[in-house]
Amino acid sequence: MAFSVRITGYLKETGALAFEMEPSWWPERELRQDARFQASTTDGYLDYDADLSVAATRELHERFRPAATQGGFAYSGWQTQIQPMLAALDDVLEARVSEFARFHVCVFEWEAGLE
Repeated sequence: MAFSVRITGYLKETGALAFEMEPSWWPERELRQDARFQASTTDGYLDYDADLSVAATRELHERFRPAATQGGFAYSGWQTQIQPMLAALDDVLEARVSEFARFHVCVFEWEAGLE
C-alpha cells in the first residue's frame, strides 16, 4: 500500500471547503508519526487525520518546503507542477490567511498496485 497527503482548507465565514491540494513532497511517514494525527480505518484502508489551525498548517508548510526542490522533486518536470502548488499554499497561508478558519490534513492509504 502507498500513502499520500491531502490538505483541505475551510472558510471562517461559511465553513465551506475552499482549498484542496495533495502536496506530494510532504512526508507522509513523518505526519503519520505526529501525535496530532489520529488513525482510522475505512474499507480496509488506514488513514491518519488532523484538524489543524492556520498557524500549525503554515508551520508544516515551512518545514516541508525545502523537500519540494530536493531529490527527485528537483527534476524540472516535477517543478512545473510543484511551483504553482507552492505558490497556492503561500497564497492561502499568507495573503488569504484571514479567510480560513482551519485546515484538515489527511494521510490516506491507497492501492498502488505495486505489491
